[in-house]
Amino acid sequence: MKNDNLLAKWLSGNISEEELEALKRSEDLSSYEKIVSHADKLKAPAFDQDALLQKIQQEKYGTSSRTIPINRWKNIASVAAVAAVFLISFFFFRNGDTVITTANAEKTDVVLPDRSEVVLNASSTLTYNKKKWGKNRQVKLEGEGFFKVSQGNTFNVQTSSGTIIVLGTQFNVKNRKDFFEVSCYEGAVRVVYQNDTTRLTPGSAFRALGGSIVKTGNFTGREPSWIHNESAFKSVPYQQVLEEFERQYNVKIKADTQINRHFTGSFSNRDIETALKSITLPFRLKYEFTDGKKDEIIIYADNN
Repeated sequence: MKNDNLLAKWLSGNISEEELEALKRSEDLSSYEKIVSHADKLKAPAFDQDALLQKIQQEKYGTSSRTIPINRWKNIASVAAVAAVFLISFFFFRNGDTVITTANAEKTDVVLPDRSEVVLNASSTLTYNKKKWGKNRQVKLEGEGFFKVSQGNTFNVQTSSGTIIVLGTQFNVKNRKDFFEVSCYEGAVRVVYQNDTTRLTPGSAFRALGGSIVKTGNFTGREPSWIHNESAFKSVPYQQVLEEFERQYNVKIKADTQINRHFTGSFSNRDIETALKSITLPFRLKYEFTDGKKDEIIIYADNN
């Protein structure tokens, strides 16, 4: 707590020479100086808090992560905003969990303390506690992530829908509204869902829609297609496809017609026009951008 008070004085410019020397002898000052030195170069008045939290996580804990934006961010932090959020984030990460979040049209690579790797898809959140990692390899996931787990003690992925239990393997977890799916690519995975446990082997998957378990059949491939900027679906409700499209392109879609059918196919995560044709032509639908805007799309039936 003593260093916390010195940090506050240092950021406000009210620190004495003796207090500054004490802070320099601590383990924390060098990381703080790097962040603030970068902040001096920022000019825009707006800031992206999620991106900043991830930056602090990297500086503080040395966690390796690589953000791959599909759409370039337009807003960066101002110096005052950086200092304010930095203080809040410092206490948050020091006392508890590390949280990494991706926005729409963004995915991120994360390396966990045991060198396990996770790729987060768009609009997803991964939470873990570094201090407890040696005794409990556990993460919480909201959204979608592809895991490559290092050998070791049991590794758990907790979601709002169910728990995935592994030792060392590769698997994908998709936990969205009314959609829960786990796909095993290597090794073996146990999925605990509604007090029942299902064991998955390479090429098999578990899926629940709206709380009900459905059959998926086997699949091929060494990793999910979205890793390579292609969102693929096998007999998935059309509404789920539209929601994934919104996440990948950071747009809003309004469907003027209800499509109570399942979609099998894929769309590119890099070319919106091609992607729109991929999800509309199979059902003889049309699309248009609202008033020429690129972030609002209407999908409607072709009655001709």
